[in-house]
Amino acid sequence: MTTHAASSPAAPDTYLGVEVPEEIKKNWFRWEGASWRRMRYLGTNNPFPPDERYTVRMPAGMCAIHREHWLGYRNMDFDPVSGNRWPGGAGSPFNPIGRDLARVREERRCEWDEKASEQMRLIERICLSGNSPQCSKSEPGHRPAS
Repeated sequence: MTTHAASSPAAPDTYLGVEVPEEIKKNWFRWEGASWRRMRYLGTNNPFPPDERYTVRMPAGMCAIHREHWLGYRNMDFDPVSGNRWPGGAGSPFNPIGRDLARVREERRCEWDEKASEQMRLIERICLSGNSPQCSKSEPGHRPAS
């Protein structure tokens, strides 16, 4: 059971029976929190954690172009019917190794989550570095990292 902290209503006191450290509570909706939750889930001996990228909030200061790309990768979903591997283009064969198709689907779903999360992090770093030619430097609210 997950209980919520009084000081941080969005971050729980415990997650999967483990006390949430204060530093993780502060970063609950960032990649640090997502990574911590993923490790707690793997600690329950279930090799297929839920997609944590949906819980990560976009950082402030990203330009409109990179916000669109970031959301595009966040919203890329694995199709369990076709079973396509990343990047999931048409014609990607569903050639499982082994007999457990449910396990292969879960492995591929996790692969999608990991790769989409990597792309989201990369887009954040590129945009917030201030070195991207795609960024509209004059856009209100865009703050490159100093």
